Amino acid sequence: MAQENEADPFAIPDFWKPSTWLEQSIFDINSNHPLFVLDVARAPDCLIAGHEPGILEVNSDEATISPFFDLPEILKELTPGTSKKRHEPIEKRSNTESDIVLAPEEDWWVDHDHTFARPPELKTWDAFDQADGQKPATYITEAGPAAFDELVASRTDSGHVSSGVVGNADYAACLLNLALGRSSLLFTWDTEKKSFVKTAPRLRTSGLSPESVGGIDSLCMECADATKQLGSFVERTYSRASSPTRVALAGAVDQLVLAVQSELNLRSHSTISLLQLQDAVRPVHTVLTYVRNLVAKLAKQKSDEAILSCLFEEAHSAEYRNRLLQGVAREILRLVSKPWTDFVEEWVGLRAEQGIRITKTGPGKSFVKVADKVWIDDTGYELEEADYFLDEDKIPSFMPEDVARTAFEAGRNLRFLRDHHPDHPLSQHSVVSQAAPPSLEWQFDWEAITRLESDVNHYRNAVSRALRETAPPRAETTWSNSEENTPSGLRVYGQEDGRIEAALVASMNQLSQPLKDQHGENAFSHLLSDQLYPDFDRLAVDETLSPHWSLVPLLSFGPPIHAQSKLINRECMRMLFSAHELKMHLDLLKQYYLLSNGLLCSRLSHALFDSDLATAERQAGVALGAGTMGLRLGGRENWPPASSELRLALMGVLSESYEYPNGHWREGHLEKPSRGSKSDLPGELSFAVRDMSPDEVDRCMDPDSLEALDFLRLSYKAPSPLRPIITPTVLVKYDRIFMSLLRVQRMLYVVNQLVYDIPLSGRRNKSASDASLRFCIEARHFVHQIAAYFFETGVTTPWHHFWTWLELVEADSLSARTAEEDDGGKNYSPDMLRERQERVLDDVMMTLLLRKRQQPILKLLEETFAVILRFAKQLRHQDGAGGEDKEVETPEKLYSAFKKKLELFLTVCRGLSERTASNSKTQAGSQNGENTVEQLLLLMDMSGFYARKPSG
Repeated sequence: MAQENEADPFAIPDFWKPSTWLEQSIFDINSNHPLFVLDVARAPDCLIAGHEPGILEVNSDEATISPFFDLPEILKELTPGTSKKRHEPIEKRSNTESDIVLAPEEDWWVDHDHTFARPPELKTWDAFDQADGQKPATYITEAGPAAFDELVASRTDSGHVSSGVVGNADYAACLLNLALGRSSLLFTWDTEKKSFVKTAPRLRTSGLSPESVGGIDSLCMECADATKQLGSFVERTYSRASSPTRVALAGAVDQLVLAVQSELNLRSHSTISLLQLQDAVRPVHTVLTYVRNLVAKLAKQKSDEAILSCLFEEAHSAEYRNRLLQGVAREILRLVSKPWTDFVEEWVGLRAEQGIRITKTGPGKSFVKVADKVWIDDTGYELEEADYFLDEDKIPSFMPEDVARTAFEAGRNLRFLRDHHPDHPLSQHSVVSQAAPPSLEWQFDWEAITRLESDVNHYRNAVSRALRETAPPRAETTWSNSEENTPSGLRVYGQEDGRIEAALVASMNQLSQPLKDQHGENAFSHLLSDQLYPDFDRLAVDETLSPHWSLVPLLSFGPPIHAQSKLINRECMRMLFSAHELKMHLDLLKQYYLLSNGLLCSRLSHALFDSDLATAERQAGVALGAGTMGLRLGGRENWPPASSELRLALMGVLSESYEYPNGHWREGHLEKPSRGSKSDLPGELSFAVRDMSPDEVDRCMDPDSLEALDFLRLSYKAPSPLRPIITPTVLVKYDRIFMSLLRVQRMLYVVNQLVYDIPLSGRRNKSASDASLRFCIEARHFVHQIAAYFFETGVTTPWHHFWTWLELVEADSLSARTAEEDDGGKNYSPDMLRERQERVLDDVMMTLLLRKRQQPILKLLEETFAVILRFAKQLRHQDGAGGEDKEVETPEKLYSAFKKKLELFLTVCRGLSERTASNSKTQAGSQNGENTVEQLLLLMDMSGFYARKPSG
């Protein structure tokens, strides 16, 4: 052993090499050298004989035990369990062992004049944990990395090649490049394995075991592989024709990787050991592996909406992780959602439209679908018109349904203003941009949500003030870098000097704005600089209050969208009432389709049914009369009339019967339209012939049938601005109501005429029985009560409620209010107006028994009407001699059939009333036909005459 030491003074003695007595290793925090713990129970006696327990020190000659952490001699005497020598009196102990004897009055803690035989040595707390009589563990690593490297080399199996050793600085540089995803001398990218590999697998650095080096290598390799995979994803996304959301995801990943690498580079400057580098790489590994797994999950989604929905769920799950991953997930969600939120801002008017504008002739975009809307009326006529539709499949799952629908309706109403009122302030984005519109961004804490609400209020006040005070600029005179500019607006020649100068100044100001560094400071830089390597004072609990995750989309996107929707809807309603005279058109539909114009009903009845008028039928060799002509339904055999007869008989009936609402007609002109002009009335209202099926045409051929006038209809074309409210579907409902009321109008004329036909029939035929008189009286009572029920309960009452509500909406829309007052009001919109009108028409149809489930009751009513018409025909065609035709029904038979039909009809109505009586509480205040049947029963049979059984 002496020869070995002489040959190599730094070699480890042979009796140290067996590893059986080495327990563990630690690092000296002062010298940064490894220390070995020596198991004294297994170590050679020559190594520790005659020494106190301590740290094993290694030098070129011998190994000694340092008693630096040993107790002072005076404390050893006071400590139980010490050796016999320590229990001897202090004054009797010799100084040969450098024992220090202190006088009783001497303070040995303060006195520094005494010299110690042995210098102070490093002690550990492990010595105090040893039981009595046992020697504490001893450390070998104070010898430095050379001793540790020799020890590691001695443990290498004989069948393996010894690992090489490289300097710490060089190895750390290679590991840093590896963590950054770069190749180096020690680590390179393997294209086949698609992973980084180590060029010298057994190579390690001095002072660390192969296991420790392998752990650091694996950590850095995983970071490198994740970086490489994320980079490949970004390159693939940019090289393909990807969707905007996927491009945004690639951009967010690229920014994140760049920010992580920048922070790791800054952190690596202060690292002096591989353990510090490992500590710096560990949070980077956490972020990169999380993002890699997230991107792998998002790449499987097939649509942009699915990507956003999945990303929202993943960000929700990250709320339960550490703050770093929580912030990273939120920032990725914000960046990836940017294309979608930008489109929503463009659609609702908070941002100028970029690229091709969305029109009804285009393909649509995102959740806005442009398609042909097809309406089919009851005659089978199809009408196609391009319109905007909400594609619910293109809306992310996190978006509340009411907010999404509000945004869609706001954008559609904004296109109404841009199409029909291009000079309106809301149609000019330059006016909107001056009010500093809020942007749609994710807000994750209450403080940000409060700021958003403040911005929304400021924007609403500014726009309301502009609408009240600023005259709407004309589109052709607006000089702004917005979507309203046409290519001709970019020309310089021919423009005024002031406008050219203003445009140049605006362009210079825009160019002077600082550019955003796409490769330097990005969205993740601030986040990672604060949370990737947080200081100890930043590890405190986050005191920021956040709403529940399910409320985040509503609180982030709801306030701006609802504020913009309210501004747009209010202006649309104001334009509908003031510029497009909506109330006048609705009043026109009420007068004509609902037959609420008394003059129209009178003139129409005479033109259709009066037999005393001159006929409009053309006859060979007979000139037409000069007086008033009519169709004379019921007094002629050939039917239906020709189109020329219709024009002659109904000429002027519509235009001369019109009642002008509020004494005005089209911007205050009081003159009445000329007679017979087709365009006199709003919507070019006129009579027309209905398209009918062959079966319906056959029923119309009989002038005495109830369907004889079903071919006659009203033709109305809603102006383009009013089509969103007066839709073809609405006009179909108006038409069905008109057909039903026209039948009732005919029945009124027929039963009123029976009063004059029965006495004449009695004089011609002395055998006329009392059945005719009873039939006439009861039929007249029945038809009049049905007409009163239809016109009063069915039409007047629900329309009165609707008109009262409409006047309140008009007053609210036309009033000049501040933003604070407007915020407290209701959000009336054209869609709300259309839905309210449809609901009123549904109530009218319910009362008139026109709904599908009421067909059996309506059929009984029509059969009862048919019996009355057969009775009127029998009276007209009865001969004066009193002869009876076998084919002609007698009054007694007709009266009996009428009584049966009437009693059956009332029985069904009574059963319907009893069935709905139990639900009257839940339907209180509603207006529908089933709840108003009781009123019909009271009108028809208040005394219960038809409910009593006949006597005998």
